[in-house]
Amino acid sequence: MNYGKKFLHIIMAGVGMMICVMGIAYKTGYFPGHSNASAMFFIAAGAIITIFGLIKMKGD
Repeated sequence: MNYGKKFLHIIMAGVGMMICVMGIAYKTGYFPGHSNASAMFFIAAGAIITIFGLIKMKGD
């Protein structure tokens, strides 16, 4: 079993969750000065990265 790949997928899922939370913070106005479109982009990109990382982690 290649533990380096599994660690990469865990980190990928964690970074995706962080990006998604950052998008939620932009959407709620916690970090002012960002548009609604950029907040939705961060939420969508974070969700996609998280799901991809979790699927790849389950496959290993």
